[in-house]
Amino acid sequence: MPYTNNTSPCGVFLYLALAHLSEVVAMNSDKTEHADNSDFFGYDNISLEDVERIADDEESARWPEAMRQLYAMFRHELETHQVDSKIAIALLNRICREFGGVQLYLPRGRQLEAEIQNLSIWHEFKGDNVEELSRKYDKSMQHVYRVIAKMRKRETKNRQPELF
Repeated sequence: MPYTNNTSPCGVFLYLALAHLSEVVAMNSDKTEHADNSDFFGYDNISLEDVERIADDEESARWPEAMRQLYAMFRHELETHQVDSKIAIALLNRICREFGGVQLYLPRGRQLEAEIQNLSIWHEFKGDNVEELSRKYDKSMQHVYRVIAKMRKRETKNRQPELF
């Protein structure tokens, strides 16, 4: 199944992770091309362009489906955010090195979605619009008040140092 644009919380998280990884890779790209490649592949006589041609070739059908999906997803996200899509193969290589052979569970992102919604409620809260926020987010007024209390506590903790 090819990658499609994903605006779910997991997609948002993945976008943030990709943005961070692409910044790291971009910082390293100031080095010479072959020195940079040895970090990615362990070989100093190949270029990213060579590997990208292989990835785009029909032979990549031999790659495991998950690798092809990740590669397509990385390329799509990088192109969408106007970042050099050649980084996609480096990101795929890094994920394979870090997590290859490991069974990995990726949650659907419901907790992340709830936190993003809480943050949105907090940003829109004006002090007298709890009922409006309750209708907008289809949550009870009690829920909105709990979110405000939680976010206020978090904000206070971030701004004030602990005394004891």
